[in-house]
Amino acid sequence: MTQSFWQDFKLNTETPKLQHYDYVIIGGGIAGLSTAYWLLQKDSKLKIGVIEKNKIGFGASGRNAGFVTCGSTEHFIKLKDHFGLDKATEIWKFSEDNRKLLQEHIIQDNAGKVDFKITGSCTVAANSERWAYYQEIAKVMRAQNIDVYEVNSQEMDRDFGVVGFEGGIVYAGDGYVHPIKLLSQFLNKINVHIHEQTEVQSISKSSNGFTIKTDQGEISAAKVVATVNAYLPLINPKFASLIVPGRGQILLTKPLQQFVKGPCYLTKHLCYFRQLPTGELLIGGFRNLDTETEKTHADNITAIIQKALFDFVKDHFRLGAQAVIARQWSGIMGYSPDGQMLIGAQAEEPDLHYIAGCSGHGMGLSFNAAKTLVDGIYGKVIPEHLDIKRFKV
Repeated sequence: MTQSFWQDFKLNTETPKLQHYDYVIIGGGIAGLSTAYWLLQKDSKLKIGVIEKNKIGFGASGRNAGFVTCGSTEHFIKLKDHFGLDKATEIWKFSEDNRKLLQEHIIQDNAGKVDFKITGSCTVAANSERWAYYQEIAKVMRAQNIDVYEVNSQEMDRDFGVVGFEGGIVYAGDGYVHPIKLLSQFLNKINVHIHEQTEVQSISKSSNGFTIKTDQGEISAAKVVATVNAYLPLINPKFASLIVPGRGQILLTKPLQQFVKGPCYLTKHLCYFRQLPTGELLIGGFRNLDTETEKTHADNITAIIQKALFDFVKDHFRLGAQAVIARQWSGIMGYSPDGQMLIGAQAEEPDLHYIAGCSGHGMGLSFNAAKTLVDGIYGKVIPEHLDIKRFKV
């Protein structure tokens, strides 16, 4: 078991507990706390319990890179190729709205408290052919009112500290945050009962809704929302064919001189990196080197991927030769068949709701995804590409 840099920040989660709730939310990450927030926006008197197997932010929400992004240029290309240009733009704008909603509702005037900053993000071209294609895609994105621009190798060196590449595409709206500090802001804004160190063993129908059997006793609720992403098949095996775990490994260096402006992607190696405000260089990715091994729920690290991460630091960063490893960890993501989230309830269980399948974009999607779920509970139609009913379970 590993622990991320972010998880050194301690949260205050001492709350009273009830045995029956209007809603029980399973999963104490950003999706779960976001769901509680939007439910309370609809009705501030709701009694909501959050059940977390470990501690709030223990899973991917506290182990990611802290990117508040729409994704890479390569991500947009994949969306366009799979869904067509109009739908790809709609999906991209959903992430833009996610960031704007987070700023408006949660971050507000507390950007400094959560280390939030809009910096733009850069997608680095792996070779000349890809660089030429990225420039064409940038024109397509701008035509869709997506704020992107090209940077050459000298500008990438200057702004992102990365060397050995011809160019990249910067999307101006992206930024970063301290994930656990962000969850702390959620806890300041929601009146919920937190059940930590509580493992769900089963969920069954009862006369007043659902009985949630846990290793700490039984809890009942009128409605249940499961927001455990990659771990959903562990509490409901019928999702095993729809949600596949994928481990993401991260390496963090000791502080360096500031030289990386903001989040950056090299999708050839599923690689992403940024620098913290305190100087640490964070890099993740390279799970494509050992794909089958990384399809796991185990949050340990492996030598092959950690070596690739550190080699990339030494070979492609201006200050890479000075880097010293400070921390290594991993987190488990959940992938859906089409790369889009599963949101909503099945027809046969209308009061048992789900958010899952973030597919590596949880921080960039979950707040808006939770709003979409709650709006759906209150009668609004969930977009077809997100609706859980698009798959047979």
